[in-house]
Order: sequence, then structure tokens, then C-alpha cells
Amino acid sequence: MGFNVYLKGRIFTVFLFLLSLLNVGFAQKMPDTKNANINAIRPPIGFDTTSAFNGYLSMQNSAAIMMLQLENSNYIRIVEAIDQDYMDRNKLRLQQKEDIRTNSGSKGKGLTFTFELNGDTFIRKMIFTGNTKKTLWLNITYPKDLEDLLTGPINESIATANIDLLD
Repeated sequence: MGFNVYLKGRIFTVFLFLLSLLNVGFAQKMPDTKNANINAIRPPIGFDTTSAFNGYLSMQNSAAIMMLQLENSNYIRIVEAIDQDYMDRNKLRLQQKEDIRTNSGSKGKGLTFTFELNGDTFIRKMIFTGNTKKTLWLNITYPKDLEDLLTGPINESIATANIDLLD
């Protein structure tokens, strides 16, 4: 019982942090956003749709994949907008920046960060893939202590991103 309450509290805290990221930092630099078609990726096993946000949630792993569609911009400009000031305001530490190529041939950029939340360390992957008119933005968050378990399945899911399924 106690662990279940802890897990729900941890997931709720991560969810609130994810929502705050959507409102902080990008407000002056981000293009229009809307919910992306959740079928634009194949989620990892154990991730289910949720009514809490647009995307997928793994309750047992305290992990989430939030999905947004960005319009009238491209992934290169969006990634450029994530500067040191943005990272400092959101208490994110950049771990890796990489080029992305999906199975459907779309190009993109991926940023991997770590951040602390209530004494726990989390991984945040921001994945942007698209073209000149629309971009799929994946915000993926999971506990760092589950990195070895989740990185492979999450990277496989990212590779399934298909921007042809966006509006």
C-alpha cells in the first residue's frame, strides 16, 4: 500500500513538472502547439494511453511520453531555442545532443537531460522530428535508476515516429 501511494505521488510530481515545461521557457520562442496523433509512434511495451495528458504513461516505471505537434517551425530552429538560459530556468543538465533518423526516413534532433525532482534523478529526452511545416515533439521522462531498463525500448519507440500521421 505505501509503495503504491509513493509511486502515484512520484508520477503526479513528474506530470506537474512536464506541464510546467510546456509553459516555462519556450513561451516566447515556441511555435503553435497542439496535441499530436498518439498513433504517430508505437509506444514501448508497458506504456498505455492516459487521460492525464496526450501521450503514454508507464505507471510501474514512473515514465511518461508526452506528444505534441508543433506547427510553422522546424526541428532545427526549435532545438536552437533550447539555450543555456532555458536549461538553467528549468534546472536541466544537458547530457547528449544527437541527430535522429526514424524508420520512416524523417530526420530530427534529440536532446537528453537529467534533472532532480524531490530528491530523485530523472532523464528527460526531448525529441523533435519533422519537416518545414510540422514537427513531432516527444517529451520523454523516466527515473535515471531505470535507465538501463528503459533506454532501449524508448529508443526503439522513437525510431517508429512517423510525421505522415500528423494532421
